[in-house]
Amino acid sequence: MFPYLSIYEYKINLYHLFNLLAVFTIVILGIRWNFQEGQKYPLSMGIVLIVAPLAFILGRMFYFILLICPASKTQFFNLEQGGSMFLGALLGGILGALIYFELKGVPRVEGLEIFIPYIPTGGILGRLGCFCEGCCYGTVSESLFGLRFPEGSPAWTEHVHNGFISPDQFFSLPVHPTQLYEIGMWVIIGMILIRIRNRRPRRGTLLLSFL
Repeated sequence: MFPYLSIYEYKINLYHLFNLLAVFTIVILGIRWNFQEGQKYPLSMGIVLIVAPLAFILGRMFYFILLICPASKTQFFNLEQGGSMFLGALLGGILGALIYFELKGVPRVEGLEIFIPYIPTGGILGRLGCFCEGCCYGTVSESLFGLRFPEGSPAWTEHVHNGFISPDQFFSLPVHPTQLYEIGMWVIIGMILIRIRNRRPRRGTLLLSFL
């Protein structure tokens, strides 16, 4: 029989699933463009074996070091405690890609610019994971956009802890769904980057535009 998973544990699993899908999506789309429209550098899915672990490790490190984690730092590899920070995951992914490019003899800047237009796609999937898990939520809001998160979610836990709601409430107070706002931001950034790439800019332009 399959082990029982609570609703909240199920959302935790979705969080990590979406982060993994984000890495694979960026890599697959980049490799596809490289062989169809690009310079046909010797790229393969093997890049994931370097990029994914480094993105995970640095993302977790940045989370535990720079953010206030509710658990002990010994919980680093406990996926049910804490999350990942985008900046760390991005730097880890870039570091992994540069290592792979060095092994394959791919020019560093040109190699990065193959994948950069698809980073927003990864950002969209990552924020969908955050939305499913309920983390990275905004402040309490009475606006039309305010959403309530269910019992056991980070928003519900914080509101109970601060005395905003009683423990017998099934949902948190309405909060800004900043995860969805950021998805909209990533859509705009992705459209801009693809438009820039389609104009065949000079080397480094796409990288600087993304930064």
